[in-house]
Amino acid sequence: MAQEYGARFPAWVTTEWLNLPEEIAPQLADTATAWVRAWRRMDGPVVNEMSERMYGIARDLVRSRREAPLPVEDDPASSLLAERVDGRPLDEEHLVGALRQSLVVGMVAPPILLGSICVHLSRDRELQHRLRTQPHLLPAAVEEFLRLYTPYRGFARTAAHEVELHGRTVRPAEPVTLVYASANRDADQFPDPDDFVLDRPNIASHLAFGRGRHRCAGMPLARLAVLVALEELLAGTGGFELDGPLEGARMPEIGYVSVPLRLTAGAA
Repeated sequence: MAQEYGARFPAWVTTEWLNLPEEIAPQLADTATAWVRAWRRMDGPVVNEMSERMYGIARDLVRSRREAPLPVEDDPASSLLAERVDGRPLDEEHLVGALRQSLVVGMVAPPILLGSICVHLSRDRELQHRLRTQPHLLPAAVEEFLRLYTPYRGFARTAAHEVELHGRTVRPAEPVTLVYASANRDADQFPDPDDFVLDRPNIASHLAFGRGRHRCAGMPLARLAVLVALEELLAGTGGFELDGPLEGARMPEIGYVSVPLRLTAGAA
């Protein structure tokens, strides 16, 4: 579920919103999957090779839009090419880098989240049935799944200047890791934090997409993509259950990266 459906679906989403040729979708799915697997096993040469392939897709996209731009309201690459800062266009490096980063971030998190959701629903068949028969509950369910199974558990930063925090002195250049996903299971904020609770009154305060100036810019697209993926999975099956060993992610990710499922056909 995570490495096949979970990887192919976001490749098609990315291809759609970046207006890429259809043949790019399977290529992007295979490249991103190979990149992530190599990254997890610390295989530097393969990481670099797959990363360069994604840079190649981004460079080709910039070149194509220079030759034949699309309406800026409908196309991210054309919008970036039309952008001006103090009257000057963005540097080629920034254009390619921004688009390449869009290819990456849209491919890494969805497979883990979808895998974790499927593990949860395989273990809670009553909830699975309820969401299948009452699809209007899915938007609220997606928010609770995001709270429970945020794909990234934290990030690292380096202190710019000395600061005193909770009785601890953090010094310049000292690396700090913030496991912000733990806030989503803070019992003071979310009663019964390890339980799935539909329509939590304060669900909007979860930190699945971060907070403040670094909050994920792709939130609307991510929510829509997860909603559609889960909606289609439930509508296209009569049921599903775990059918093999699970493989968990490592830092900085959290969740499942391999989720074998046995699918039951739905009613004709």
